[in-house]
Amino acid sequence: MQRRVVIAASGSGVLGAIRRALAAAGFVVAAEAVDARSAFAAVARERPDAVVFDSDLPGGALVAAAAIATPGDPPPVLVLDEGGTDPRLRAAELAGASGYLSGPLDGDRLADAVVDLLRTTDSHRREEK
Repeated sequence: MQRRVVIAASGSGVLGAIRRALAAAGFVVAAEAVDARSAFAAVARERPDAVVFDSDLPGGALVAAAAIATPGDPPPVLVLDEGGTDPRLRAAELAGASGYLSGPLDGDRLADAVVDLLRTTDSHRREEK
């Protein structure tokens, strides 16, 4: 079964790079968004297995991550930050992001991070049952 992902980034170049990396790893990109509001709406509509946000998302990736990390069974959220700043890492964690990937966007690293995030989330959900 292919895992479904919603992706969100401010520019078509970043969205395209994320989409290509995830598609090459066998993921289905269920929806794309260019700001926090449309990202949250896409997650609510699509109910994906995971969400990937660029940290520079207009309206705030951290705002969107916090909105998604509500009670229930929210999808894990991976925040990408090409700058790799530690304050953003802590802010992402506090906002409810499940994972954080810093440094230049690399397709293999991104796909591996999403796979790891889903594996960890699946494991935690099994333990809770």
